[in-house]
Amino acid sequence: MSNFYDKLGDILRDTLDSDEDPFETWEPHGGKRRSAGNTRERTPPPRTARQPERIPVPDELIEDFRVLALAPGVPLEDCKAAWKSLLKRYHPDRHAGNEKKISETTAVSIRITDSYRRIERWYETGIID
Repeated sequence: MSNFYDKLGDILRDTLDSDEDPFETWEPHGGKRRSAGNTRERTPPPRTARQPERIPVPDELIEDFRVLALAPGVPLEDCKAAWKSLLKRYHPDRHAGNEKKISETTAVSIRITDSYRRIERWYETGIID
C-alpha cells in the first residue's frame, strides 16, 4: 500500500514543482455526465436552432405558403410535413355525421392540397399553375 502513496506523492511533487499551472489545462465539464449533490446524470446534447435555408419565391406562391402556415421559401420537406399535419386536422372523415362540418372541412382540405400541389410543382419544375 505504501507503493501507491509513494507514486501519488511523486505525481503531486512533479506537478507542484513545475512552473506550469496545473489548473490551466483542467476542464471541469469534460465528460458526458454531470453531478449535482449525490446524483449523476447525463448531460443532454446541445440544442441547435435549425434555421432552414429559404429560397426566393414568386409572389404568386406566397399565399400558398401562408395557407400551409409556413414562411415563403422553406424546403419542400417542411411543406410536405405541414401539409400532412393540416390534412390530419381538417380531413372531412373526422366529422362523420355532421354535414355542415364535412362541407367546411372539405373546402379547407381542398385549399390545403391545392396549395401544396402548386408549391410542389414549382419546386420540381419551376412552373407556376
